Amino acid sequence: MKKTIAALAGALALCGACRDSLNAPSQDQLVAGTAQPLQNLVTGVIAQDRSSVMAFSYLLYGEGEARNSLRIDPNESRFINELIAVPIDPTDFIGGSGWTAYYAEIRAVNQLIVSPTLTALSAGDQAATIGFVQTIKALEYIRLVQLHDSLGAVIQGPNAAVTDPFKTKGAVLTYVSALLDSAYTSLTAAGVSATVPFAVPGGFKSNGDYSQTANLAQFNRGLKGMVELYRGLDRQTPCAACFATAITALNTALSGVSATPSANALAAGPYYQFNASAPESFSNPLVDNHIYLTDNFVNSIKNGDARASKIAKASSASANVSGLQLTFRDPVTDPSNLSNITRLIPIVRNAAFFLTRAQAEVAIGTPASMAAATADVNAVTVGEGGNAPYALFTTAAQAQAAILYEYRYSFIYEGPYYLVAARQYGIITKAYVTQAGMPSVSSDAPHANDPLQTTLVIPQAEINARNGNVTPNP
Repeated sequence: MKKTIAALAGALALCGACRDSLNAPSQDQLVAGTAQPLQNLVTGVIAQDRSSVMAFSYLLYGEGEARNSLRIDPNESRFINELIAVPIDPTDFIGGSGWTAYYAEIRAVNQLIVSPTLTALSAGDQAATIGFVQTIKALEYIRLVQLHDSLGAVIQGPNAAVTDPFKTKGAVLTYVSALLDSAYTSLTAAGVSATVPFAVPGGFKSNGDYSQTANLAQFNRGLKGMVELYRGLDRQTPCAACFATAITALNTALSGVSATPSANALAAGPYYQFNASAPESFSNPLVDNHIYLTDNFVNSIKNGDARASKIAKASSASANVSGLQLTFRDPVTDPSNLSNITRLIPIVRNAAFFLTRAQAEVAIGTPASMAAATADVNAVTVGEGGNAPYALFTTAAQAQAAILYEYRYSFIYEGPYYLVAARQYGIITKAYVTQAGMPSVSSDAPHANDPLQTTLVIPQAEINARNGNVTPNP
């Protein structure tokens, strides 16, 4: 990519403000004098990853496109007018988001892997480090696909001075699948009882210890299953064989987890951690008095669903922006609750892997796989919603509706999981957005002129760097 991206240097600048100790843990295999440089490099990668995903583009814009939540700020109407009323402008802050930061992270990982600091480690510690950072690198590409879908993305080559071409969604996912396999090989080569040779933020140990390579390997397999599902459901180049591959990977990811998991088991995974105090001054970005839930989201939850705790009447209604006003919020966005400022946000957790596996099982569609899908969806609806289990799914439509419901209410503000599944199942149409309680900024002809965008655009700077040619190629 030709455009300027703050890669490793930018990541290190971020790392200098992190609250986590930069002193690497004692490791027998570390060569004297290399612990601190390794810690700096990896902490920079972790910090840049958090920075890239903690923008509204990942946590909020997908919810707006899916009509679950909107940021209603009277001083910035584009959060409404560009997400649901007019096409996104590729030159402004919404059109330019969800792109550059991910490539900054990818470059940071690429530079770490060729760093002399890495080669100074033992073979086991090298493997653990490579497996860790390559798994994070794969996450960046997954997010690019989640946000941009069929628009494709760029596979960053080793030379940052080269303007790499756009690749199709299918090509990117194939690349990421292989990248995850390589990272998994490294993690398993490090040893089943190994830990990474550097300190990780506390969020990596809050819901399972993801400094352990065995747990990281399972997390890696969960991501592999997600990528294989996306390959299978790719509308341009679907891959029927990928569903079985997805299930195999997800079985590994969820090995040791009960078929009827507790809420804690569903919450297991690495988490992002925040510190509002100086010198880091990095608070949870969702703590924002302008973020509201839509009336349709509020009214569509089942009676008795425990996730209704995510819905509360706001102390005051939102401002009226372009004729739109909302009155409910998720309590985790409320600035008056000071604990929200440092509330952890999942990177990806086990509940997502259960629903991903259910999607693959439904796609296979045999009686046995439909029974397995029912069990996986029930793991989430019972474990997180406290609901009665679903009866055995007998049709794909029945199963897909249940999966969409569980994504919608378990993963609000955790990423665009519901939006991705809704695109995969083709439900975001005029019929979807004209349901009661869906926001509309046109009072005379609701939704008639709504462009109904469900992906972020390619930023103008990327278009310019390629003289307008951003047509993805295999």
